[in-house]
Amino acid sequence: MEAGKLLSTLREAARRAGEAALSVREQGLGGEVVGIGKSGDATLRGDLAAERAAVEHIIEKLGDVVIISEEMGVETAGQGDLTVVVDPIDGSRNYKRGSPLFTVSIAAATGTSLDSVVAGVIYAPALGLEVYAVKGGGAYANGRRISVKAPERGDLVFVGASPKASFLPYAFMLELSKRGLIARSLGAASYEMASVALGAADGYIDAWGTMRVVDIAAAYLVVREAGGWVSAQGRMCESPCLSLQERLSIVAAATGSLGAELLDALREALGFSLRDPLSRG
Repeated sequence: MEAGKLLSTLREAARRAGEAALSVREQGLGGEVVGIGKSGDATLRGDLAAERAAVEHIIEKLGDVVIISEEMGVETAGQGDLTVVVDPIDGSRNYKRGSPLFTVSIAAATGTSLDSVVAGVIYAPALGLEVYAVKGGGAYANGRRISVKAPERGDLVFVGASPKASFLPYAFMLELSKRGLIARSLGAASYEMASVALGAADGYIDAWGTMRVVDIAAAYLVVREAGGWVSAQGRMCESPCLSLQERLSIVAAATGSLGAELLDALREALGFSLRDPLSRG
């Protein structure tokens, strides 16, 4: 499929998913836990509504596709020539509590690794923000071309701080503060990485080996297409596999020099970095 048509399909799927998530939440039902998804986390009613809306549109428009989604797992339609990775709600805790900081994240890939992603969209329906990219075509937000911005001293770095990572993010944040950097955590990886592409943040790191590929598949491409620096390492594969079983570490930055500093801070704070054996679990 032509890249522009593929991206249009992903964008429409994300829009429909976002509308479904907001609708269920407005009814007071979005945060209800209804089971455990294939990724191993609790499934909210909002997750199911958003996933259903996205998947139905993707299958209708793309036909031959393998869908990897946080709640339903893996579904193959037709020959499965294309892989589509769906996180119906990234930032579930934020969504459940009524915060606008959650997204729908959808990416399409021609292979089985993160490096094979060719199109992606991150849609924050409560914010009216849509960030998207096609490989080789640049990154955009609400129709405007975007790019990373060269950081100034006092760089703003978002840090993934999932409870599964225990104390590791907080020890790392302390090291960042010693270096004069500002550390924040918003609880929505795709939104935080998209902020780097938008020039609204300088870096993002989740290097604890607990990140799922569904969370950042689209953001990985978006940051790179915006001119940013990204390094990701999986536990199953060096270039993270597109699999619900994969757990990865990732660092994104506006510049390679800031990326190198984040890796150095990681080593100083915790004694390992992305390319060390410890970071692979």
